[in-house]
Amino acid sequence: MLCYVNYKRVKKPLRIPNLEVEIGFGRGDFIVKLAKENPEKNFFGIELSQVSVEKLMRRVQREGLKNVFCTRIDAYWGFYLLFEDESVFNIYMNYPDPWFKKRHHKRRLTTPERLYVFTKRLKTGGRIEIRSDDYDFIRFSEESASFLGCFDISLEELSVREPLTKYEEKWLREGRKLYRLILLKRGEPRFVPHPTIREVEALFPEKVKAKRNKFGELENREFKLGQSVYLKTFKLWEREEGFLIECLLTESGYYQKFFVQAKRKGEDEWVLDVSPYSEVLKTENLQRAIRELGKALQA
Repeated sequence: MLCYVNYKRVKKPLRIPNLEVEIGFGRGDFIVKLAKENPEKNFFGIELSQVSVEKLMRRVQREGLKNVFCTRIDAYWGFYLLFEDESVFNIYMNYPDPWFKKRHHKRRLTTPERLYVFTKRLKTGGRIEIRSDDYDFIRFSEESASFLGCFDISLEELSVREPLTKYEEKWLREGRKLYRLILLKRGEPRFVPHPTIREVEALFPEKVKAKRNKFGELENREFKLGQSVYLKTFKLWEREEGFLIECLLTESGYYQKFFVQAKRKGEDEWVLDVSPYSEVLKTENLQRAIRELGKALQA
């Protein structure tokens, strides 16, 4: 398996033995350090920054590491899609965005619904380690963990003897207080309702009968496909063999942008399908989106 894992193509769930996961690996200092010190273990990094992913890939290749993997996706969906329950030994969150404003607290990594999914994938006896310089975020995380009711919880102030990166070492020298929250899993977490999506094996083209001039009506439209499921269309391109429609689908907070192509197959007969140049996660709602565009053309 290559360092970079394309979560849209890989067979899921991943089966990587002795697995530990870092959420938000930034420059990659921590995950590389762990990989070098523990060659018998495997380490998986999840990041949203493409720049960080590319830097880690170059570093892993340069240093010849065979036990580091990564992907670019929101951490919640990464855990939800890629890992099975009780498959991760340890989880690390090093200085995640604390989202200071109260109205943004729902974006924090450690909301109960996110922490619930992380905990389900964590092995019993494994731990979640969270480092932060924001005490309010640490207390918020501690409250979420207490709500799940499955952890032994400990909190400590970090000392200068154990810097994680050169930046952490600098902060400690400057006298900033840094905290480490350790959540040791002792059993099953209390259930928390959480967002879900469902993949399908294949997407099927939609055959429709429609006049060519109907396609213009698909531009800049919004469709509600279900609870927390929306399809938005943007620009429409007309080509010799048909049309190309720019689309955005959001389902329970998971977003993907793609193109739908419409190819003429006969007099006023068309086939709608996701463009082969669009890399998508095949979900039930993506199939529903193609079907909804077909209905709109026939209305």
